[in-house]
Amino acid sequence: MKIYNCYIHIPFCNSKCKYCRFASFSWFSKLKIQNYVDFLCKEILDTKIDNVKLDTIYFGWWTPWVLSINQFIQIFNALKSKFIFSENIEISIETTPSNITIKNIIWWKNLWINRISIWLQTLNEKSLLEIWRDSKWDIIGALDTIKKIWFSNFSIDFIIWLPYVKWGEIIQNIDYLLKNYDFIKHISVYMLEEYYDIPEEKNSKFDNIIYPNTWKNLWLKDDFFSLEYISIKKFLEEKWFKRYEISNYSKPWFECKHNIWYWTHKETFAFWLWAHWFLGDIRFSNSESFIDYYAKKNIIKERLNMQDLFLEKIMFSLRTSWIEESDLEKLDIKKINYFIENNLLYKKDKKIVLSDAWVIFMDYILWEII
Repeated sequence: MKIYNCYIHIPFCNSKCKYCRFASFSWFSKLKIQNYVDFLCKEILDTKIDNVKLDTIYFGWWTPWVLSINQFIQIFNALKSKFIFSENIEISIETTPSNITIKNIIWWKNLWINRISIWLQTLNEKSLLEIWRDSKWDIIGALDTIKKIWFSNFSIDFIIWLPYVKWGEIIQNIDYLLKNYDFIKHISVYMLEEYYDIPEEKNSKFDNIIYPNTWKNLWLKDDFFSLEYISIKKFLEEKWFKRYEISNYSKPWFECKHNIWYWTHKETFAFWLWAHWFLGDIRFSNSESFIDYYAKKNIIKERLNMQDLFLEKIMFSLRTSWIEESDLEKLDIKKINYFIENNLLYKKDKKIVLSDAWVIFMDYILWEII
């Protein structure tokens, strides 16, 4: 029996963040949502594969209140009809603070959801208002609710480089939360990408989203960016949060199983508009248009060769741990030695590791050495 993980996306939000380039929409109707759920379930049931066990299910990038309990049950019934659930299955749900209620948590637990991740981003009120997120007091209210009902596998997310957020402020936020909410077991700290221009080669219509020019004077200066990342990493490690991927830290035994599956390049099912997934040596992709998605048009099916698979392995290796010595002969050794001499990379037990100070240049380093 094969074991896979599964990613499900509901692309409706009560408010689309200003920085978001993902397939999500802040306009919707009950009929539109039901049509989407119906097709999503059909997509699950029509999957041409049997005798498969799911070890993780991840509901991501969405605002759960848009689904009724019956719609949620409908999706789970489709999954259980097609797949076997692992005894220790991890089922994660990403949500916004305003959707954390006692009623929702009870329902999520009844549906076997055992991991909650809340996108906080920051506790800076001006920043939250600017990026169209829930307020600081929505965040505190959500955490107080979790504290009342208790949910042991709980994660929060922050973003470096948001407008109005000063150097050292994220550490202050995390310190405050850890002192008041000891059930936080996982913390992600992502780096905001600089979207001031529309790329020449667009992969999606969502690439049209750019930031307001005013943001350039409202966030950390470049000189502080690496220092911010390093100081946050050091602080979290002092609090017994181990980094297991560039942006992700957890207490022992609370790493996100789904993310580890993904970063170790294991096979995944994905069911949703604009889904991208990987089975064997084939990469699949759904359309980003509702009309084309429902008509099953523009679905990409691309076979990867050995070189493609190797390059993806190197990319994930550098993000999570190291590049093995056995892989170095297939890479640009001169460039690797150059980066080592300039402290962008370093050797550790015959492995090549990315220096913390140069994390923001990881993509550049990867392109150079491959």
